[in-house]
Amino acid sequence: MMKKLLIIISLIFQQSYSQTADDNYELYSLILSEKLELGTTKKIDSILLIKRFENRLGNDYSLFELSSDSITSNDINILLIKTNKDTTFVKRLIQEPSIKRLITGLTDNIDDNPKIEINRLKPTNLHTQSISTRKYYSFFGRNFDKKNPWERIERKFGTRKVVELSRVNYSGNLAAVYYGLHCGSLCGTGNIVIFEKIDEKWRILTELNLWMS
Repeated sequence: MMKKLLIIISLIFQQSYSQTADDNYELYSLILSEKLELGTTKKIDSILLIKRFENRLGNDYSLFELSSDSITSNDINILLIKTNKDTTFVKRLIQEPSIKRLITGLTDNIDDNPKIEINRLKPTNLHTQSISTRKYYSFFGRNFDKKNPWERIERKFGTRKVVELSRVNYSGNLAAVYYGLHCGSLCGTGNIVIFEKIDEKWRILTELNLWMS
């Protein structure tokens, strides 16, 4: 009896994990197609995807005042800038503390990220190659002093579009993901995308810009 119970629990756990993994790749694919507009036309796009995102630059991804549990006026001003004045989202964030917890749950643990399986991404007209974080940064050198890194990346991989994706942080029917796009010395952006699941379908709720070059 106990053995059967353990088998049932294991099957339920595996099913739950599979559904979460499927959700992860649905969200990753939405970022590629809707935010980066890749693989959505007849023209085949090409990207280089970092296998496992690591915060090697030591960036601070926090968006809220750490000394306060509530949303401060300074938080609101920053979020209006980061969301391009998305007042609807900011008002909702004030009313729903769970959204702040969703974001801080991602940004406070930005280094715990999974390995991305490129064959599970959905955009069809997208040629995706993967690269390790270590290999990617080797093009720039330990002190970022190597010459022409982007030219060498393009010669080797046929693209300058390098994408990194964080783990997905969930809270009920909401989810948050960080993505970075690197495409040159003065070309790139890093953003957190907030998703909401409505009628069993994930939709982009808003995007918070963290950096741009």
